[in-house]
Amino acid sequence: MWLKLFFLLLYFLILFVLARFFEAIVWYETGIFATQLVDPVALSFKKLKTILECRGLGYSALPEKKDVRELVEKSGDLMEGELYSALKEEEASESISSTNFSGEMHFYELVEDTKDGIWLVQVIANDRSPLVGKIHWEKMVKKVSRFGIRTGTFNCSSDPSIQVLVRIFLPFRGMSLVT
Repeated sequence: MWLKLFFLLLYFLILFVLARFFEAIVWYETGIFATQLVDPVALSFKKLKTILECRGLGYSALPEKKDVRELVEKSGDLMEGELYSALKEEEASESISSTNFSGEMHFYELVEDTKDGIWLVQVIANDRSPLVGKIHWEKMVKKVSRFGIRTGTFNCSSDPSIQVLVRIFLPFRGMSLVT
């Protein structure tokens, strides 16, 4: 009786140890050991900037890789898991695009009629340059898209109905229209 109980316990112990052994092998092969430290010296300038963006730190005043690397080191240890998630986030943000509205109906169709989510729309006045430059707009789109905010650009000069309204209403508001 005791011998059977001993062998049964030994059997379960061997199964438990083997399961943990194979699990550790799978973790090692797939890189799940996210607690391993990464040396920032070995990373490219672009990867260092991505890590700083994910940590919420600004790097615009740091022109050299050495300075950016030092800021990464001062902001905390860099783990493999953090590097992996930062690179995945960067890949996802590269595929994010901003909608260019072709006219009033397109705008109403996507924004007003559906009431689907939150929109950030840059309105460009007739024959004028946008208030937010292209580079800054793309950075803003990346940052707000993390929170599920959709973005778009509405160029008033591409919609003839808006041009007529602007010509009618602007003089009444005491504004001058340069055409």
